[in-house]
Amino acid sequence: MLMVAVLLTFARLGAAQTVDAPAKRRKTPPAALPRTPPRGVAATPVARTATPAARTASSTIARYRVRDGSTIDLGWTGIAHRQPWPSEQRIDLALDCRSATSCSVGGGAAGAIFGAPIPLSTGGVPACVVSRLRAALAGSVDPATGCGELRIALTSTVYLGGDVALPCPRCVGDGGANDGRKAGRCDTGPSAGKDCDANAASALFGPTSNDCLPSPASAVGTLAIDLAPLTTGSVRLAAERRCAFRRPGLADHCACADQRQPNDCAAGACGADERCDAPIEGVCSSAPFRGCTLGSGAAECAPAGGGTCEPRVRPCFGDIIDAAGACDRVHPTYVAIFCAPATQAPAINATAGLPGPARLRLELEALPPAPPVK
Repeated sequence: MLMVAVLLTFARLGAAQTVDAPAKRRKTPPAALPRTPPRGVAATPVARTATPAARTASSTIARYRVRDGSTIDLGWTGIAHRQPWPSEQRIDLALDCRSATSCSVGGGAAGAIFGAPIPLSTGGVPACVVSRLRAALAGSVDPATGCGELRIALTSTVYLGGDVALPCPRCVGDGGANDGRKAGRCDTGPSAGKDCDANAASALFGPTSNDCLPSPASAVGTLAIDLAPLTTGSVRLAAERRCAFRRPGLADHCACADQRQPNDCAAGACGADERCDAPIEGVCSSAPFRGCTLGSGAAECAPAGGGTCEPRVRPCFGDIIDAAGACDRVHPTYVAIFCAPATQAPAINATAGLPGPARLRLELEALPPAPPVK
């Protein structure tokens, strides 16, 4: 089911505030990694996007891949929270390190695909999100500490998937993601049967590729998304708006414009651990995007390869939504909080709870510099 991206997929309907600025930058010549200033709002994705800058003594390319453990929490119902974000996507940052205190970020061109198609599926509703840059990348990084703060303006197109287990077309049979060799084949969509290079890997939904895009006919919304910032610092978004719907007896406040209600918890309040008291729902252990009847064991899940039915307490957002990144030269964590607008698909909006807040957490790994082109 949905995101951004993502994802998924969002506009600047609210603003997250940076509450922690990264540590003071040290004078250090460009190395391999990032550092951060501060600011805050918005959402979605990541992957291979950068226009190589001239490699001089003050200019270099910092390369990252998205690691396993990256997640997105999307919308106010909680149904689309804790969705895995695909790994193996690439982020390439063109760094200008002429400043004595930090490196400014550039790279990317308007219209270029950012990352790879993002498969999301929950509550029986599959979606695929494809994001493109609206402008060049911006921000700053500190190679000495691994801190960074990026500003990424995206246009994210949401496509309604054809099957809960297949939200996006897959690139099947490609041995190495992002190696420049199209050794796989697109399995569905307009490019079915054509060669592809995988650009992302999902443990639940398989590899996706920018060579295997969804059918334009399945698009259900093109949304402006601003990851501003996507940071190794801390961000937060407070529920300070009047909700679109007022529940009897509850003094509700919402985080985003036009958000219907703060959560879908039975008692109306989200716990300190971001869990509702109820409802408790059944999901398949090996396919958490599939719902099941509690107590059914393997009867409903096993036929689809989903394991057994397990209880899940509904996640939720409280009055303060926050996230903390982490500076690291090799394994930085970048976070963003933003308001995701509604799509044109009522099923996606109702299931995820859109418009509503979203939180993206990207676990990254610094990669060695690309070999020089001969």
